[in-house]
Amino acid sequence: MHILFLTDNFPPEVNAPASRTFEHCREWVRAGHRVTVVTCAPNFPKGRVFDGYRNALWQPEEMAGIRVVRVWT
Repeated sequence: MHILFLTDNFPPEVNAPASRTFEHCREWVRAGHRVTVVTCAPNFPKGRVFDGYRNALWQPEEMAGIRVVRVWT
């Protein structure tokens, strides 16, 4: 199965929603599913984009087997 998860909180942000979403996605990958997360550039809690990221139209990456697509916000 291919799971698509839409969220505004995802690592490297360090808050409860980001952590829970990441853990769920990791478990789905371990169970053999393809997982894609669509999220924004990490900016919580200060509202400034983290170093190494940019607020671009499209910024793909992979984390722990999870395809992460960061979109402009």
